[in-house]
Amino acid sequence: MRRRSSLLFVVALLAGIGVPGPVRAADDAAWMFDPQVMVSIDLTIPGSSMEQISCDMGAPRPYVPATFTMTYRPRRGSTKTFGPWEITLRVKGQYGSFRCLGDKAGLKLKFPSGSRPDGLKKMTLNNMVQDESMVREVLSYEVFRSLGVAAPRTGYAQVTVNGTYQGIFLNLETMDDIALPRWFSSTQHLYEGSYGPWWGDVGDPFSGHYDVDEGDPDDRSDLQNLLDTSRNLDPGWYARMQPIADLEQMTKMWAAEWFLGHWDGYSQSITNNYYLHSDAAGRFSMLPWGTDQSFQWAERYQNAPDHYLYNGCVGDPICGGSYIDALQLIATRWSGYRLDRRADSVFRMVSADSGGVADVKGFVAARANEHRDFIATLPLAPLSLSLSASRSRRGEIRVTWRSPAWRRPPLAVPITEFAVEYRLGSGPWTRTSVAPAMVSTSTLTLTGLPAGSYTVRVRSLSDSLQSPSVSRSVTVR
Repeated sequence: MRRRSSLLFVVALLAGIGVPGPVRAADDAAWMFDPQVMVSIDLTIPGSSMEQISCDMGAPRPYVPATFTMTYRPRRGSTKTFGPWEITLRVKGQYGSFRCLGDKAGLKLKFPSGSRPDGLKKMTLNNMVQDESMVREVLSYEVFRSLGVAAPRTGYAQVTVNGTYQGIFLNLETMDDIALPRWFSSTQHLYEGSYGPWWGDVGDPFSGHYDVDEGDPDDRSDLQNLLDTSRNLDPGWYARMQPIADLEQMTKMWAAEWFLGHWDGYSQSITNNYYLHSDAAGRFSMLPWGTDQSFQWAERYQNAPDHYLYNGCVGDPICGGSYIDALQLIATRWSGYRLDRRADSVFRMVSADSGGVADVKGFVAARANEHRDFIATLPLAPLSLSLSASRSRRGEIRVTWRSPAWRRPPLAVPITEFAVEYRLGSGPWTRTSVAPAMVSTSTLTLTGLPAGSYTVRVRSLSDSLQSPSVSRSVTVR
């Protein structure tokens, strides 16, 4: 199994699936977050602890003492054994996934210093009771990670509680101060958000809607700033938000939620299952969570009042265009993910308990066509974009593109103008608008630019509609 796992990792690396950015911290536990790995976990929970674990979903959920042993027996190589150790655990889950202990309850485990499996502080065991295929979380998190969106890795575990086998659980990487340094250079806060107004006022950072998983629970000024700024929908939303939110990353996450049919996510009507991460400078990224009901359905544009970030973005010209570009980016990669084959591969690990993967594969096969139907409602993208940096006049870029009207039949969506956007390095985008000339080729010269590497993108506009952009890079000296 080890050789097969290594081969799959290499394939994933070449395909860009499930491989994070540069590793900044020790990752000794990486081996167990592999969908081709199945560990065995034995938990002994004494009666005194059982008395504190309620079947009432709304009751307090304290961590209680238990004994933990984990074993991994690869087909080749040495057996790994951890424990028996004294740990603490609690049940997890909300509407739909919550179960009583003994009825395949989801679990969170916490390990004390000196008794940690290859350095892990916590372990999350999802019961997958809402995913009979048992593959949805594995596949969806792979897609998120391939886009540079911080998302947990996954393995599997066969779990026994007090001598009674509970079934196969997803061993889901816990996003804590062990996992986060693999993605971020610093962490000020990690907030877990859930269920829109059900858990409290989304606009109040101290409401029950937000749990502080990392950082100071008493100082949430970074979150308050994010919420206050995002709710101001006056023109210039992107310019105000860009310094405090990685909007490029967020648009990729929301686009992936639609492509993956993750109806229980942030960008959908109930505003659920997400993390907000702020770095030391107070700049936020968003992380997905709870994808056990993905590959079902989702809305591409959903105007629920509680997701301020999403609403502000899709209503802003620059950020809204980035969202369309993110959808188009995933569309170009969709077939390359080979999620139908991945579903079959992962299914083999859980086939004894799984209800099959036919529904997942059917969804994957249909999604690309649904995206093409959406793109057909937008103006056609510009053609043949070229850039040239002037050698005689420093700080200038000549941008040239062709109108699609000159290469295609009469357009179903008339183009009213073009938008040219440019940025230095990974900085903010600046937009200029150009009325289309009644000629096949349009040109715009950007002036007064400092030296550096620029990305320029051009998109067609039709009133409030935008095409996907075409982009190129050039260096100004």
